[in-house]
Amino acid sequence: MARRKLVAVHLLYLGPRTWFDLGRAALELGRARWRLGRHSGRALMRMARQGNPTNPKAGLTDSTMVDRVAFAVPRVAGHVPWRADCFVQALAAQSWLARTGVPSDILIGVRQDRAPGFEAHAWLRHGDRIVTGGDVSGFVPLVTPDRDL
Repeated sequence: MARRKLVAVHLLYLGPRTWFDLGRAALELGRARWRLGRHSGRALMRMARQGNPTNPKAGLTDSTMVDRVAFAVPRVAGHVPWRADCFVQALAAQSWLARTGVPSDILIGVRQDRAPGFEAHAWLRHGDRIVTGGDVSGFVPLVTPDRDL
């Protein structure tokens, strides 16, 4: 119960821009989930490469926009009423960044440090920065911008 009160108090201190970003993240996650239901993963990866901006728009710096997206998408993903796993989060974040002219790449990899079993993971990268996907140090990329499914 004390944790809920603490979370509620923190929510009171969010500014209008942060609330806007959380709403935008929910919208982008919904769009990404819908697209995943209509297209194969391969088709979505192809579309992600084609939709990546080559001429960034003037406005916010890339790092500011990446910070906003990296904050909002994972936080909202755990609270939407649909499945918003790592691939959906990467698609949503990439779409949001592309709309603001910030290029990024979706990578899909497998865990290299666990013997039995198979674990795949998707993450979004802007330059050398991981935007969504958390700590990916234990994963080996199999699908990269220059290597398809």
